[in-house]
Amino acid sequence: MPVWAAFFWSCSLNNNVDPYPLSYLTAEPAADGLHRLEMAVQRVGEGLTRWQAGCLEQVSGVSLAGAEITLLLLIGSGRRPKSIKELARATNRVDIPNIQYSLRKLASAGLTRKQGAGRSGVTYSLTDEGCHLAGKLNTLRERLLTQAIEGHSELAGRLRGAADVLEELVELYGAAAQQTEAPSKD
Repeated sequence: MPVWAAFFWSCSLNNNVDPYPLSYLTAEPAADGLHRLEMAVQRVGEGLTRWQAGCLEQVSGVSLAGAEITLLLLIGSGRRPKSIKELARATNRVDIPNIQYSLRKLASAGLTRKQGAGRSGVTYSLTDEGCHLAGKLNTLRERLLTQAIEGHSELAGRLRGAADVLEELVELYGAAAQQTEAPSKD
C-alpha cells in the first residue's frame, strides 16, 4: 500500500473512503493537484487530532482538545518556557484569544504555569504533572509510530520532502491571505 494510502486509510473513519470525494478537476493540473493536497491535509489534520485524543485517553484522564495537546507538547519541547508569540508562530495560528483560552485550560488542569508579566514578558512552562503527561504522550507516540513505519525504510526521506513542500505551502497561503486582507482598489 502506498504511504499516502496508508495515511489516508488511518485518517478515515470507516477505512473505506474515496480519497477524492470532492473532485476538483480543472484544465490546470497544478490547481487539481493543489486541491487534492488541500483535501489530504484536511483529512490528515482531522486524523491527527483524533489520534492525539486517543493517545491522551490511554495515558491520562485529562480531557483536552487537539490544539491543547499540541500546545502542551510544544511548551514541553526544548526544555524552556515559550511565549504566546512563539506558540502562535510554531502552529501558524493568529487567533491569540483562542490560544490564551487553551493555555488557561492547560493551567486549570495543573499542566502548565505562567511566568512573567506584561505583554511581552509572559511565558508558559510545564508543571511537574505536565512534564510527566507530555513524557507519557511522547513515549506512546514514539512506540506506536515506530511500529507503524517499521519496514518502510524510505519513508523518513519522503516525510522530510513532504514537510518541505508543506512549509512552502504555508508561505504561499500566508502571502495569499495577505492579498485577501488588503483593501480592494475597485
